Amino acid sequence: MKASIHQNSKVAMSVGDFNKNQQVLELLRNFVLDYSNIELFQSLILEDGNPETTFVLYSIIQKSLINGDHFTNFPHQNVNTEYFYNEYDHRLNITEMCTKHIEIALIYLQQSHNHPNYVYNQVIFTIALLLRKNWADILKIEDIISSIINSTLSMNKIVFFKIFENIISCIRQYSYASGYIEFRKILNNFQTLSLQRILKVIHLQIQQLQGESLIKLYGQNKVMVESFINLLYQLMNLNFNLSYYEIDIDDEGKDSQLTNFPDYYLDLIIDPIFLKELFQDTIGFINIDQNLALLCIGMLQRIACVRLSIFHNKKCKGGFRRVMWEGLLYLYQNQDQFIKQVEFSSEIHSLAVRIINNLTLRKIAKFQIIFDNFFQLIQQVYQKTVQLYGVKIMANSPIVKLQELWNQIGYQGSLHLPSHDGLNVQINQAMQNQLIIVLKTFFQQNQFTEISQECSVKKFKKLLDLTFMPFHCLFKSRIQDNITLILQMIEQLRGDNEYQSAAVICLTTVFLLHTSSTEYLNLGFECYSFGQKEEPKPNLDGQAYILKFIVELIMNSQVQKNTRILKMTILSFIESFITTTIDSFCYEQETKQFKNLSQLYSQLIRADQRYHNYLLVLETMLEECFQVFTYGDPFLIEFSLKLIEYIYQKVKKYIPRKVFKACSITDMLKQFFLQLNITCLNTPQYIKKRALVFKIITIVWVDDCSDDYVSALVDIYNQIKQNIVNEINKVNILKYVWDLIGIASEIDVDNIYRTFLRIIYPDLVKLLTPENIELFAKDYDSSIAIITLFKAIFYNKNTRLSTENIQLILYQIYGKAMKFFIILIQQQIQTAKTQQKLSDLQLKQVSKLLALMSQISGQKKINQGFFIIYNDQSFMDLFNSQIQLILIYRPLLQHIPKYKKLLYECFDCICQDHSETLAYKCELSSYLDIFLICKDTLNDIIYDNQGEDTINENCATLILIGTLLSNIATFLVQEASVGDINDLQTIKNKINTINTQGKQLLYEIFNLSCQITLLYPKNSKMIFAIPEILYAISILNPSDFETLLVTLVTNQIGVISNPIIDQISLAFKNLEGELQISNKEDFVRRIKIVLEMYK
Repeated sequence: MKASIHQNSKVAMSVGDFNKNQQVLELLRNFVLDYSNIELFQSLILEDGNPETTFVLYSIIQKSLINGDHFTNFPHQNVNTEYFYNEYDHRLNITEMCTKHIEIALIYLQQSHNHPNYVYNQVIFTIALLLRKNWADILKIEDIISSIINSTLSMNKIVFFKIFENIISCIRQYSYASGYIEFRKILNNFQTLSLQRILKVIHLQIQQLQGESLIKLYGQNKVMVESFINLLYQLMNLNFNLSYYEIDIDDEGKDSQLTNFPDYYLDLIIDPIFLKELFQDTIGFINIDQNLALLCIGMLQRIACVRLSIFHNKKCKGGFRRVMWEGLLYLYQNQDQFIKQVEFSSEIHSLAVRIINNLTLRKIAKFQIIFDNFFQLIQQVYQKTVQLYGVKIMANSPIVKLQELWNQIGYQGSLHLPSHDGLNVQINQAMQNQLIIVLKTFFQQNQFTEISQECSVKKFKKLLDLTFMPFHCLFKSRIQDNITLILQMIEQLRGDNEYQSAAVICLTTVFLLHTSSTEYLNLGFECYSFGQKEEPKPNLDGQAYILKFIVELIMNSQVQKNTRILKMTILSFIESFITTTIDSFCYEQETKQFKNLSQLYSQLIRADQRYHNYLLVLETMLEECFQVFTYGDPFLIEFSLKLIEYIYQKVKKYIPRKVFKACSITDMLKQFFLQLNITCLNTPQYIKKRALVFKIITIVWVDDCSDDYVSALVDIYNQIKQNIVNEINKVNILKYVWDLIGIASEIDVDNIYRTFLRIIYPDLVKLLTPENIELFAKDYDSSIAIITLFKAIFYNKNTRLSTENIQLILYQIYGKAMKFFIILIQQQIQTAKTQQKLSDLQLKQVSKLLALMSQISGQKKINQGFFIIYNDQSFMDLFNSQIQLILIYRPLLQHIPKYKKLLYECFDCICQDHSETLAYKCELSSYLDIFLICKDTLNDIIYDNQGEDTINENCATLILIGTLLSNIATFLVQEASVGDINDLQTIKNKINTINTQGKQLLYEIFNLSCQITLLYPKNSKMIFAIPEILYAISILNPSDFETLLVTLVTNQIGVISNPIIDQISLAFKNLEGELQISNKEDFVRRIKIVLEMYK
């Protein structure tokens, strides 16, 4: 027997015949899970000492635990009685099994086998996982923890550290398979019963260092120090703020404001030896092992957030505060060690923020010298950081975290000390000096070098805000001085320095046009300040001249604007300026003038009366946006189009429609529209962007019944039609289609929409001839364009069935769409059958088609009965093609989450939309294909190897399958009991045929559903869906499936008890006779009880 196991382990480790390996693994799995073999297992591990065998056997135990497999053949076999399950016997078996396996593992780990490290690590992790999986069932878990401590601590500290590091790691790892309630129960149990014991041992180990630092020990025993620090980190980062509801609500990790350490942590976290060791190791490990240094700083960050109520008295708290401040001072005294490392610098600044925030500056007098030194040091750090990195617009700017530290110092100073206090004055002066350094550095050097050419304007604005956000309050505190500083920068501009111009525009955008700043600058203009002391009004002249400078820079066509950065900053400024001012836009009927009443805009008028007409500024801004279309930059084009759309929507809202139609900016859009084909939007690369242009055109000219919308639509369409009149080729067809998409997606008035469809229909019919459809289906760009056009047409809210006056033209278009869908589906099926590997574009094409068909069916846009009335079988051809498409592409899209979701949504929607079609028109093959898709889906869920990441996805899929099958089966069974006598017989014959020819498939679906219950016994979402599937299958043939369920339960738990038999009988009794909602609810409730016993 031993020789056979050794040989099988060797085969399992080899890269050989896959099928043979699977057979060997199954034999070994049966061996390790049979507890009657435990003595032989012990002999193999402890006496034979074969590393391959040890590794393979523990790997199999580990995989079995993860898969939810159970040990069998325990000594206490009487775990079932006639009427109830004996939980104590079960827990006794689990306790004995865990105790025995841990005993074997501990003896093995203390023996001198000289095995590879990966074998030891596998044994250690498997033991940790064994404890985690059975934690709730083990009797007196604290005794096992104590035995592990006692047997490892004196013999081998590395084993001790590694075992508990793995145990804690497993315990704090949330599992969607087991659910939140069990996770919370185990973590709470661990913190209550075992954590204090482990913590005391760890604290003792720290005290035994006796001045010998971990850095010194690292040179002697690297593995032990790494294990020790990793264990400490696990202990410090446990979640002590568990919620009662869901894992997503828990306050976990660094982001929680306070760490609710249990009281028994106090002795450790106030121990000066421990704290000083962490501070020293933070610096000491930077150049030796940066990962360990980051773990040390992470522990200090958690400790710095400790809730202060944990301290017993002031002396205890004061001692802790002093050690933390001294440690912080030590870190900044060694600033040269970390200042050149961005990530590490940010973590140290973050620690300082936490210390200052939690420990406050109120007690500063008790260690004033420490703080004075700290204050001087962080000023040095600030200057060095600016010198090293500048003030670059980037995702992780080193200056940002440092400024957050200064802001916290300033906030704490203002909170706890008088404003005239010497320390507060010193802090404020230092911070203002730093702001001046930052602004000047940003202006004088090209700080845009980190911005890539692929950066969009939206991302650029976000980076701009992130970089300067910490300076906002500081800028406002001395706003007049800082405005003067920007004015000085403008005066320093010589010649055509585009980078310095961009810097000025950036600073204006993030400071003067920021909401908080504009509110501050508007002081004195509030109408609700009666009886309040009037605040001194800031001098706004400087702001006025800065705005004037930028507006004139935009207007001046002679100024070079060649750099992409300058274009991005100008567009950013335009967006901020427009969004800040446009809601105050109005039109005076008496004077016939366009005015803007915002206080910000009044400052621009103050600088130059030419801008009294707000329309002039809008023209300037729009002209700059339209200029972008001569550059051909995709990100600038997209941003400009959205900005243009926003401006026209707002202007249309605030001025009379007649005035809007006649104003100059409307004429600007018309000129742009007429010259569209000489812009970059005429090139293949940007054709899709044309849709947004025509969306804007629709907003301006065809969105009101009071307009002459028929003439407007005809004029616009004639311009669009020119694309296919002059020459029909791929590019011109794409331009034509994307132009139509823009209009179809925006019209929201049914009369206008009906007119639009009637205008385009004749040309659309000519375009969608069978020959052209064949060509479009073969070409990716063309097929995507046609799919998007149909989506725009059918997604429009005017296509709802209640709008009767639009139905006929809509069905005519849908008839063409069906032909396109059928041909495209046939080509995709043929491609999948003939090509070994499909490209990403092909999969994307199929996913877009699935999304559109799902949308049409799911929103009930089309009534399939319309085609039955006219004896048109194309809807049947399409439905059968859709099922075939899903059947063939399901395995290909199964492991791409976004496509998988679309596929199953389409599957659900088309089956629901065709319930009647299935019952009365479809052949048996359609049902069998649907059952096959469901069966294969369940099979994939069972053999899913993606782990935790896909459990939620699988839950959603399982629920969908349950709903789908239930709807199909319920409709079929109900139709068999009501209606015309001929129809009744037809339906009954169909059910009988399904039960005979589809019996094997139905049995497999039923069986696989029960297997899923065993795999995920504690996942409530999974368990919720299974009874729905069992109900759907069972109502087709209740007696057969009642027998099958009894057989499955008997095979799983042995002798079946009377209560289980009763529950099954009562559940299936509900399926006799006419089906009602109450029948289904009672069936589901009882089957859930059975499944609880089954698992």
